[in-house]
This record gives sequence, structure tokens and C-alpha cells, in this order.
Amino acid sequence: MKINASAKHKIFIYLFYVSMSCALTIFLNIIHNSYVLNIELTIASFIIPTFAGLLFGLMLARMKALSTQLRDIAYTDSLTQIYNRLHFAHFLDAEIDKTKRYGGTFSIIFFDLDNFKSINDTYGHPVGDEVLEKVTSIVSKANRNPDIFARYGGEEFIILTPETDLSGAFIHAERLRSDIEKYEFNAVGHVTSSFGVTEFDPGKDSVETVLERADKALYMAKEFGRNRVEKV
Repeated sequence: MKINASAKHKIFIYLFYVSMSCALTIFLNIIHNSYVLNIELTIASFIIPTFAGLLFGLMLARMKALSTQLRDIAYTDSLTQIYNRLHFAHFLDAEIDKTKRYGGTFSIIFFDLDNFKSINDTYGHPVGDEVLEKVTSIVSKANRNPDIFARYGGEEFIILTPETDLSGAFIHAERLRSDIEKYEFNAVGHVTSSFGVTEFDPGKDSVETVLERADKALYMAKEFGRNRVEKV
């Protein structure tokens, strides 16, 4: 059975906290008995504190694992494992602040899957979920490392592309649209998507206006026949 990266990380956390706790307990026990109490170490005086350190280490490891799990729940979408809408907003706020302070630009790519409701109605929600997961994988592979990719809600996704103007974002969106269209999904076959692209204007835009414009571009793509990219 293969152990995935997340499981390996959790195992490492457990081992790290347990070993550190045991080592610290043993060290303090030796110092306390030998130099403070001036008594000879015995098996009982050595093992009991070590066992206590082991339990304490396990408790710390469990607390750390739960903390990581809660953070993941707060920041990521449970189905696709990419950022959720709330956490995306934090990245967008930070990018706007950086752009207004230091210059540069960025763009927003907003897209959804065409006629996705019919997929759920025809094949069922489990198949629809598989499509969303695969689309996430396709887009994630094509995105650059700095790009911030999030599930906005339902079949809607959003990408923040730092240091990218409208032309560059349009080219990237067109590649994503083509990649999704070419892929053959299990049971469903081919799926198309529509994209709206806009560039942030530091002199005029706010969070609300840049998102509204991206949404408007997506709406235009839908109105003009779907399976296309529109920019505003």
C-alpha cells in the first residue's frame, strides 16, 4: 500500500514531536536527578518520566495534526482540494495592495463549465464531482506556480494571474479552454467551458469592480455561444 505525501507528512509530525518530547524529558530527568536532587538514576526514575514524555509528545503531535486539518478545512475546497472562495479573497486583497503600492499589474480569469447542471441531472452528482476534480487537475497542471487557483462555487472557478496583462491572461485562458475541451471524461465524454478575463486597473479598480468585470466577461462568453473566452 502506497503512502501519499499528506500521510507521510502526518507521520513525520508524530515522530518529530514524540522524539523531541522524549529527548527533552530524558535530558531534564538526568539533570534533575543527578545535579538537583543528587540521587542515583534508577530504572524506575528513568523510565517513568520517559513514558510521560512519550504521552506528552503524542498529545502535542495530535494537537498539531488537528491544527493542520482545521487550517486545511478553512482554506481549501473539500472536493477539489484547491483554495476556496474565502481564502482566494485574501490573496486578491494582498495582490491589489501590492500592485497599488509597487506598481505592476495582474489579471483575473473567471470560468465555469457549460451546461454542468445537465451532467448532474443525467449522470448523477458523483460523476459531476469527478468532472470537477479532473478539471481542477487539468487547470492546475497548466497554471504557473504564482497563479492562485480557487473554486468559486459550484462549477465556477477563478484564477489570479500575478504580473500578467490582459493579453497574456487571454492567451492562458484560451489554452485552458482548449485543454478542457480536448479531454475525454469518463462517462460524460467531452465537456466545454466558458471564460471571462479582465486586467486590474490600479487607478480605478477595487475588489468589487475587478470581480464584477470578470463576471461580465464570463456572461458575455455565455451569451455569445459558450466554449469561448471573452475579455473586458
